[in-house]
Amino acid sequence: MRIHKRISFRSKIDVYRIYDAKGQLNVLEEPIHLEVFDISLGGLGVLSKRFQLNASMLEFTLYVQEIPYRVIAKVVWHETNEIFHRYGLEIIGHNNMLFRYLKEMINGQGSTIDTYALNMNP
Repeated sequence: MRIHKRISFRSKIDVYRIYDAKGQLNVLEEPIHLEVFDISLGGLGVLSKRFQLNASMLEFTLYVQEIPYRVIAKVVWHETNEIFHRYGLEIIGHNNMLFRYLKEMINGQGSTIDTYALNMNP
């Protein structure tokens, strides 16, 4: 059973900062490219062609309506069809304005956010 209602959301994110299970930060020279397909107050659904996200947590910038929000998310599940890999990311650190905006979008109108932004900054 889901805790938070999901809505469709399209965005590309590049992850340059990952934390392993011991909390050690690794700054990547080449980013991990992820495509967000849905969002809720609790997390993000993302797709990748990369086989495994060998990280416990990811830190990235998420653009919503052209506004950047710094997010820290924990990898909580993974599914694959051998071509694409789907991951569930639980948001564990974020800007309060992001939370307020998502709450309005999800609970208010229930409409789809369709932002397609590319984060190129580490």
